[in-house]
Amino acid sequence: MKYRSNHPSARGFISLGCMGYIIVIALLIGGVQGIYKANKNREPLVISAKDYLAKPPDGEWVTLTGATLNLLESAHRESIGGKIEEVFIPVRAGMDDRGVVKVLLSTKDKETISAMQSISSAGDKGGNEAAVFKALASNASQVFRTRDISGLVRFGIDADSKTRDKLAGLDMQLAKDFIILDEGKKPELGVSIGLFIMGLIGAFIAVKRATRDQNLPPPLPPNLPARG
Repeated sequence: MKYRSNHPSARGFISLGCMGYIIVIALLIGGVQGIYKANKNREPLVISAKDYLAKPPDGEWVTLTGATLNLLESAHRESIGGKIEEVFIPVRAGMDDRGVVKVLLSTKDKETISAMQSISSAGDKGGNEAAVFKALASNASQVFRTRDISGLVRFGIDADSKTRDKLAGLDMQLAKDFIILDEGKKPELGVSIGLFIMGLIGAFIAVKRATRDQNLPPPLPPNLPARG
């Protein structure tokens, strides 16, 4: 993956060794975090983008009204083949907001990605300004927008430190404690409970197998050749 700036069976599972235990721990942590998040955020917190940026309230599921988005300030994540898979757009309180970026909107919206792919491809054609202006004109409705956005704030196990480090290394004027908001996501209690149960089952199998292995007798020594 590349970032660019634009301004099975129980036995088979446990036999994975350390990786199996890591998966079990991840399921348990992810399940607990998801259950906590769902219980804490029964409904999205609706607040204006201006008020949220001034003082972010406590809450992970939020709807920000009147958010200003500018693709020219964004960054995107590409696949190995150069296809854009995710766009990170600074959330502004208005067109005159030029302060540090406190919130990045992570979106996989097809129209946004299509516009970003068109603009990025035009910019990669040897700096052809005419091609860039043409791409900007044809995607003008996506380049500058003021709209309501809703999603989940990344935190805990969902907060990918590698992604944050790569974004922080780009020229985006990001605040040290910037927030990534995953557009369209919301708490899923049922999925979280399922993950937690899977983690409990995996932990039970791991403990049972470890106990069984401890109770096994030591292996017999190899047969020695008879003396002639």
